[in-house]
Amino acid sequence: MKGHIVIIDDDNLLLEFMEEHLSMNNFKIDAFESPVKATEFLQNNNPDLVVTDVKMNEMTGDEILAFVKKNCPETGVIMITGFGNIQHSVNALRKGAYDYITKPFKAKELLFRVSRYFESDPSEVGPKKPGGADSKPRKTEREKSAHVKKIEPSSNGEENQFVGNDPKIKKLLRILPQIARNDAPVMIQGESGTGKEVFAHQIHVNSDRAGKPYIKINCANLPTELVESTLFGHLKGSFTGAVSDRKGAFDEADGGTLLLDEITEIDINVQAKLLRVLQEKEFYRVGSQKPIRVDVRILATSNRILGKAISEGTFREDLYYRLNVFPITIPPLRHRREDIPLLANHFVQEFTRKYGLGEKKLSDELVSYLMTQEWRGNVRELNNKIHRGVILSQDSVEIKPEHIENQLFSNVDENLSNEVLTDLPLMAIEDMELHLIKKALEHTQGNQKEASKILGISDRTIRNKLKNLDE
Repeated sequence: MKGHIVIIDDDNLLLEFMEEHLSMNNFKIDAFESPVKATEFLQNNNPDLVVTDVKMNEMTGDEILAFVKKNCPETGVIMITGFGNIQHSVNALRKGAYDYITKPFKAKELLFRVSRYFESDPSEVGPKKPGGADSKPRKTEREKSAHVKKIEPSSNGEENQFVGNDPKIKKLLRILPQIARNDAPVMIQGESGTGKEVFAHQIHVNSDRAGKPYIKINCANLPTELVESTLFGHLKGSFTGAVSDRKGAFDEADGGTLLLDEITEIDINVQAKLLRVLQEKEFYRVGSQKPIRVDVRILATSNRILGKAISEGTFREDLYYRLNVFPITIPPLRHRREDIPLLANHFVQEFTRKYGLGEKKLSDELVSYLMTQEWRGNVRELNNKIHRGVILSQDSVEIKPEHIENQLFSNVDENLSNEVLTDLPLMAIEDMELHLIKKALEHTQGNQKEASKILGISDRTIRNKLKNLDE
């Protein structure tokens, strides 16, 4: 067994979902719909990790966290929260929680965050549990940011290939080796889902740094309070909850590559410190006056129009010019339609291989259908559709339109926008905005990016509106 996990959630369906997927991945699971019964269990048992919901009837997630810290100090805690409780979760991290997961989440994200807990650095491992040779080390003081993702430098699987025969794509692939074989910053722009991260990964694996760390930071998901600490690290006592010194992403990426995904979402004040790293090759940890030298290549992505962000004062012009040594623009899928069949077949092969299925192919009818779609979600949307088609085609050799546009899934998408915008009472514009945002989030189960598409605004606007609501 990889480790012992206690799951607490009064939503029985979610509880069963988590129990099933974690058990399938060789974790020992004790699941409790009642948090009171869970605490009774914890009084006599010391699991490696507790995964608990925040809002429950009998006890809150905060009470569970406090109980675990008092009675099982070596046990880690991961909190499960809804979209409106991000600030609460940040506070939970400061109180000692290891991580938090925002609803709705997929099995892959749950497994990733749980696995990261068990793969923490040896320096964080505390005393062993009593009771046998197979006792596992316990982890303590787990402050490492939930947003720093280390990717194995040798990884260059099929899922990381940048595929395309469009002239614009061919041009990018021709210059990629030249871009890769130097240390200059790269700014990659394009709509969401076009493949910016994939292209960035290809730069790293084709560079002289390929055998060194490749660290990815999703700037759009960084809580404001943790941005600077996540990037640069902090000293013990530098803020509430900083119970030990902690390295940041630049430390982790030293000698390798750091990808700042959606860099335009970083706070304007922190951008000045990023500029210093690019200029001086050094940074300061939060709470420290001692500069730290670092050798890191910066890759950055953005789905925003940078000129507009600069004019609005949300992105520094000097930082833009520092990053823009190699400006790369990934075209949207609707501007490279010739690549749609190529990409679709690539994804068919990827998913049939992943699931151990026999050979499958796209029907002529499906290819024609794919060529006529708008693809607002770009390559990521195409990937999702083909993934669905591979699974729903079952024993059929051919994947057909009905496999990717199953009525079970399409009804919601087709009617969502109209449903969100109906039955609005007379109210102030500001209240109406919040009403629309809440209604869209209800329909998307808290997915801010999907809600932003429905409303025709940026997900950043949604975050800001929700933040103002909490203040």
